[in-house]
Amino acid sequence: MLKSQISESLDYIRTQTAVVPEVAIILGTGLGALADQVNDRLDIPYEKIPHFPVSTVETHAGTLVFGIISGKKVVIMNGRMHYYEGYSMQEITYPIRVMKALGANTLILSNAAGSMNQFYEAGDIIIITDHINLMGDNPLRGINDDSLGPRYPDMLNVYSPDLIELAYSTAMKEGISAHKGVLVAVAGPNLETPAEYRFLRLIGADVVSMSTVPEVLVGVHSSMKILVFSCITDKCTPESLKPADIKGIIQVANETEPRLTRLVSEVIRQMP
Repeated sequence: MLKSQISESLDYIRTQTAVVPEVAIILGTGLGALADQVNDRLDIPYEKIPHFPVSTVETHAGTLVFGIISGKKVVIMNGRMHYYEGYSMQEITYPIRVMKALGANTLILSNAAGSMNQFYEAGDIIIITDHINLMGDNPLRGINDDSLGPRYPDMLNVYSPDLIELAYSTAMKEGISAHKGVLVAVAGPNLETPAEYRFLRLIGADVVSMSTVPEVLVGVHSSMKILVFSCITDKCTPESLKPADIKGIIQVANETEPRLTRLVSEVIRQMP
């Protein structure tokens, strides 16, 4: 069933483009400017692709973008789907399956995140080294298709050590404020209580997001090299917590966008 759906999505996309991407990219809230860096660009709306879910979040464009960035062929999800939108885990990660089938073996993701780490400031970029899944579900549940990936994927080096070091060294050279950290994923859409932030910090998380980990799990299942960037949009240290300002969060993401775009473009250029 899943493989036949992937084949139908692939068949349609191949009527629109023959590009075989090397890199798949998922752009998060307020971080869509990378799509503007694409040369020889082609956009395919999600709603035209068979079996593709459609984003309901206002800040997410909802197009699959093909083209070239820094000399490499890419496919970009310009807008992602979230579990809190009411989709299943399998639905929100379906595009990863399609991008892998298109030929992409490297997966780069970005998200907006809150920080429980007192040393991170709004506007900082975090290179994710590990994660904690507290979403209460997993996209790999159910009957496993061994042709798509193993029943029990190993999670030791989920985030590529080589890409992490490349991203960090590139950020230092470019003068971009970046840290390495651990991401925790929660279901959302509400933000967390002070007690929950204390708990998340206690169990070892630096930043919290409502996305990314399901996509990463399917990327691991698909044997893709993975690199994740979190943009710190608000500080969530329980001792100094303030009411959430969603407009302010999006503004910080937009202000961070040029630096993250420059960093990702340079990392792609240097990738082997």
